[in-house]
Amino acid sequence: MQNASSHWVSRYITAIHWFIPAEAQQHAAQLTRAQNVINAVLMAALSGPFYALAYYLLGFPVAAHEILTCCGFMFLAPFLLKFTRSIAIAREVFLCAVFFNFTWLTFNLGGVNAPTAGWLITAPVVAMFLGGVGTAVFWLSMSCLAVVAIYTLPLLGFPLPGHPVKDMDLLYLLCDLGLYLVIVVFVLLFELTKTQGFIKLEQALNVINELAIRDELTGSHNRRHLIDLIEQERARVQHNGANAFCICLLDIDHFKRINDTYGHAAGDVVLRSFALTVQKKIRETDCFGRYGGEEFLLMLPTTSLEDAMLFAERVRYTVERLLFPDVADGLRISVSIGVAQYRNGETIGQTVSRADEALYMAKSGGRNRVVNYGQSIDVARRIVDDSGATAGAPLLESGDTSQCDPLTGLLGRRVLRDRLAHAMARAVRNERMVGLMLLNVNKFKDINEALGFEAGDAVLVQIAAKVRACLRESDTVVRSGGDEFIVILEDLAQPGDAQQVAEKILDRFALPLAVGERESFVSLSVGIATFPAPGCDIDVLLKRADTAMGSAKRWGENSVQVYTSDEPLPPSERLVLKNHLREALANNQLILQYQPQIDLATKRIVGVEALVRWDHPQYGRIEPGRFIGLAEETGLIVPIGEWVLRTACQQNRAWREAGLPAVKTAVNLSARQLKHAELIERVLAVVADTGIEPACLELEITEGILVDSVETNRIGLQTLRDAGIKISIDDFGTGYSSLSYLAELPVDILKMDRSFVMRLGQDGESTRAHALAESIIHMAHRLQLIVIAEAVETAGQLADLAAMGCDFAQGYYFHRPLGHEQIAELLRQQREAAPARMVA
Repeated sequence: MQNASSHWVSRYITAIHWFIPAEAQQHAAQLTRAQNVINAVLMAALSGPFYALAYYLLGFPVAAHEILTCCGFMFLAPFLLKFTRSIAIAREVFLCAVFFNFTWLTFNLGGVNAPTAGWLITAPVVAMFLGGVGTAVFWLSMSCLAVVAIYTLPLLGFPLPGHPVKDMDLLYLLCDLGLYLVIVVFVLLFELTKTQGFIKLEQALNVINELAIRDELTGSHNRRHLIDLIEQERARVQHNGANAFCICLLDIDHFKRINDTYGHAAGDVVLRSFALTVQKKIRETDCFGRYGGEEFLLMLPTTSLEDAMLFAERVRYTVERLLFPDVADGLRISVSIGVAQYRNGETIGQTVSRADEALYMAKSGGRNRVVNYGQSIDVARRIVDDSGATAGAPLLESGDTSQCDPLTGLLGRRVLRDRLAHAMARAVRNERMVGLMLLNVNKFKDINEALGFEAGDAVLVQIAAKVRACLRESDTVVRSGGDEFIVILEDLAQPGDAQQVAEKILDRFALPLAVGERESFVSLSVGIATFPAPGCDIDVLLKRADTAMGSAKRWGENSVQVYTSDEPLPPSERLVLKNHLREALANNQLILQYQPQIDLATKRIVGVEALVRWDHPQYGRIEPGRFIGLAEETGLIVPIGEWVLRTACQQNRAWREAGLPAVKTAVNLSARQLKHAELIERVLAVVADTGIEPACLELEITEGILVDSVETNRIGLQTLRDAGIKISIDDFGTGYSSLSYLAELPVDILKMDRSFVMRLGQDGESTRAHALAESIIHMAHRLQLIVIAEAVETAGQLADLAAMGCDFAQGYYFHRPLGHEQIAELLRQQREAAPARMVA
């Protein structure tokens, strides 16, 4: 019964949408108004002819003709909506007919005591649903004036017609019942269309939630959701003392060769088939998904290492026998698998890194193998029997000794390039950074000459141990020869992270090393280069680290230098920038640039985002990624943030006073600013002091920060919003897994993160990326929020966003960040055009 009801409701909604213009269907408020116009006409269609018949039978045929005439005008409303594309015209024609109908009947049936007098309330009630408060107030005024006029006319000597009917009591009854029925039916129709709107919103949310956890190509879990599930299993193991789980990292062998030989479409077929094959093998409690590229991750709860190895072998055996007749008759694939068991107290990243280390050993050993962490290559090369079980797999603490430096026990130079290539590929896939650190022992020749070669070897062993102790288990340290060491640091968020590790290493050498009965101070010079970087491959990265190390040697002992194409920075950039940052505000070294935001409907600039830069007198332009983190650490982000806000507001006011079109200025708030007790008062004070129109100021807050304390933030943001300031959620879709906060927090704008935009506009790209971006836009519009897309860089991305109904966009496709004078020049070019549409 419920399904049948939903079916008819759906058909009704579909039918009335024929009358509604496409542009109105893209906006929740307009769609609701348009639907209600048609609902009101349906109400008239149900009641109008019936009452015309009733008046005719009661002896008042003129009233019957009048009612039918008014109904005819009411029936014009949907077609006016369809062909004029104006909700206002259709609405007012309908309301005029309603108002005239009941005013005429009340006048002709004897005035304020007529059975139809109460029906005069229908015009303002219906107007509320059709046009909102303003429309309702207008028609309420008209109805009140009509009642007063009808009441006053007899007092002024103008008698009312007062046409008699055969049974006035029956007419009263019909009018009362009809009034109740019409109002209830109309409210019911309104509820049906409103409910359908919420159903569509729920469907959009479900699509977003599903796409947020699925890899678009294979349909398996994506990397982010996989890590979340593994974190949940880790918490369960730690809190409940459950059996540990195992991680399997699977990599399809020679996958690039498949793409190069058969094309990327064939590669996609291989990935989908591989994922489906593994999914058929796993249990319901297992978690499997695409980790990136041709790598997949499998988590096996409450599974011993031995059982995980057996299962991995069965997967390897099955994959080896896969066929791909749709691609090529002779195409076969194999998979290398690294296995690691979770150890209490370690992070998920450490467990995955150990599985990755095992995967590396499997690939180094000839591929198409299963290796667990710590297992030697010789054991990994043992033949697998037909049952899929390994012929014994003892765990060894050391790796392949042929690849190790015999003096220090570190890996030797022969594995460096392979390890580095592996790390660089993973960095690109995971959108993280690799730091390559070159460490050279200063004046090591003097140690050998003064203490002897054996003492020199002892120093190198101690240096190796100290460096290794400062690194994570996932990092790689190699003795590249003589007195030089190379460290590969993976999964870095920014170049400064590598410098922190270098400084930590140097701190270990503040005290002398014991060399037999003597002590010797040792100092290092450290050069750092990072990847990804423009024009950088393995050889370039090694060369850059060597260049930075040479620069560190020139600066003196225990120096760290990060490679830069500009003039070299002084030793320990981090410390120098911290010290100089305190002077930046006082010495007017901070500047603002502004990136325009474009209305996709009019192609006009409607806003700008304020971006802070540091013009250092000695080191030149320093980008925010190198100093904002330091400002957060030192607390300087609060005064810097207030300076940015005040300067941006003053500039906006200056543009307005110059007669330029009104635009909105967006300013970012940091986590520390948001937690500051006086933030709200300071923002309001800046708005008052600078004289900026509150509607011209937008505060951008990253969603991960926004949900830390929802209730506190809700109260503060509501205060700002009540003052007319716009609130924007920055990087939407990347920071928090729940969408419930959208209903709780007072926000006006969603800024769609670059990760949703970057995959649009590409030929042959899966429709999942398109569906995800479109769902976000439609969801935001249903919540009556504006959508701004970030990082638009191609015409294809712009075309897709415009087709989806995205409101605004910014990115290099339009403009890079510009100075205030360049923005002023762009706005001057718009001065003669119609005023820009502001974010409402």
